[in-house]
Amino acid sequence: MQQVLSRGALVLVTLVVAILYYVPIGHVDFAENWGEGSFGLTLLPREATVVGVDRGSPADRAGIRVGDRLANDGNYETASHIRAPYAGERETLTFERAGARYAVTLTARANPGFTLLQRIGGVLAYLPPSVFLIVAFLIVFLRPSIMSWSFYVFAVGYFGTSPAFMYWSHVLSPSAYLILSFVLSTVLGAWSVLPLLPFVLRFPNGDISGWRRRMDPFVWAFLALTYVLYVIEWRVYSAAGSIPPWDIVPNTLIPLAAFALAGLILAKNFAAATPGDRQRFAFVALGTLISFVAYAIYFVPGVPFAAGQVIGFAVVLMPICIAYAVFRLRVLDVTFVLNRALVFSALSVGVIALVSLLDWFFSRVVAIGRLALGLELLATIAIGFLLDRINRAIEGFVEAVFFRGRRLAERQVRRAAAALPYATEEEAIVDGLVQIPVDALQLAAAALYRRSDDGARFRGVATARETTIAPPGFGTNDLLVRMLLAEEKLVWLDELRSYLNPENAAIYTVAVPVTVRHELVSFTLYGAHANGAQLDPEEIELLELLAREAARAYDHAEAQRVRARYAQLASALRS
Repeated sequence: MQQVLSRGALVLVTLVVAILYYVPIGHVDFAENWGEGSFGLTLLPREATVVGVDRGSPADRAGIRVGDRLANDGNYETASHIRAPYAGERETLTFERAGARYAVTLTARANPGFTLLQRIGGVLAYLPPSVFLIVAFLIVFLRPSIMSWSFYVFAVGYFGTSPAFMYWSHVLSPSAYLILSFVLSTVLGAWSVLPLLPFVLRFPNGDISGWRRRMDPFVWAFLALTYVLYVIEWRVYSAAGSIPPWDIVPNTLIPLAAFALAGLILAKNFAAATPGDRQRFAFVALGTLISFVAYAIYFVPGVPFAAGQVIGFAVVLMPICIAYAVFRLRVLDVTFVLNRALVFSALSVGVIALVSLLDWFFSRVVAIGRLALGLELLATIAIGFLLDRINRAIEGFVEAVFFRGRRLAERQVRRAAAALPYATEEEAIVDGLVQIPVDALQLAAAALYRRSDDGARFRGVATARETTIAPPGFGTNDLLVRMLLAEEKLVWLDELRSYLNPENAAIYTVAVPVTVRHELVSFTLYGAHANGAQLDPEEIELLELLAREAARAYDHAEAQRVRARYAQLASALRS
């Protein structure tokens, strides 16, 4: 029930985020400036002082001059109306000059400098955050947890808030826009970097232990205290209409400190991981660290905007690496992940293009005004409700086209596992544990070891056809055998590689035991995939399923032998 509620909240929140950020597409260019209309005047960013008036513009003809100050009387969204008008929109504004006020009515003219290339650039600027959003949505949907939700908040915060401020200032009432500005400023602004900390603290398994458990309360206290600081800054700005002098702390120092701390946590996690996990997630750590550096560039004062935009595209490495790490839990190799990412990225681009087309249609063909905005909003909401059906259709197509071999292999292994308990000869059990998984999952090697009659040794009884080398056997005092006896569960060989013969055991990565009534009767060594890819948890689950069913098969075969022996003895007694 909790998972259902979490997924329902995820769909609802994602729909709101899509409306909030994707509806303005087409109105903003690569630099996140309004492009379709202009009054011909320029205000200081987040201020109300005129710093430029275009010659011959509506503002110039109305007598507005550089140095005049907008008298917004606390209605601080008025500045967004001025920076972001529709072509043809009329606004009545009041300015101050030398202590005197005057009112003017301006009609925005079309911006001749806004070209198709700028519109395309505006759409392309949404690709990195779209990848972020798609990956975050899928992670939360598949495994709702504190870890995945923290990544979701961090991912949504990568969207630029300036277009949302500018666009929705026209659509919402002052009270609704006040609420939106609070959310954009305190949750989805610079503070959204901070949920990265609980995410990296829990990645990749979602749990915390040891030093991470001790550090977790301090991370949440840091998030809470800094959030209070962002709320205070928003309140000061909304009341005074100007940026506080200590703005460098919440918008520069805190985000940079969060990235530095997240990098240290990531490095510590990597250093404390097992050799197998380090090999498995090395690329994730590297890609995420590069992404941290690229994202941090946005918060460094003095970096040119164009340079920040270009370097900032490297941020997309993080969701791609995280997606590969997470979805590797379900996939066979990197090709699967790249194909899936390609398909969902294409879906994202298609939705963006459709929303942009609807925006152009309603603003150019239907009308300019509130009716067009209302129709556009309704159309976008309808698209949001269709996304789930579109997603299922795309997923079904992807599964059928790209991953059919994977699903067929999984089905083959499960059917073979279901048939194992009906085996009456050990040769059939051997085939089910060795050759079938090698053929289905395309493994590099497999070798089966059976307990001897005296119980003093596990001797090699079979290898897969593809296997070239294998240890001849293991004594009961070998560390691997003792671990399998003590734990009765799978053992990754990387954990005891130094205790194995490097010549004949190097190609194997995991040992899967078969236990009958807590007695180890056999175990199988499996190699990685023939293409070098490591076994993923879904494949490990299939191998463990084979082992469980093999235990029933051994028990059944033993029972058959006992019955046959009993029948022989009974026949001998009768005769």
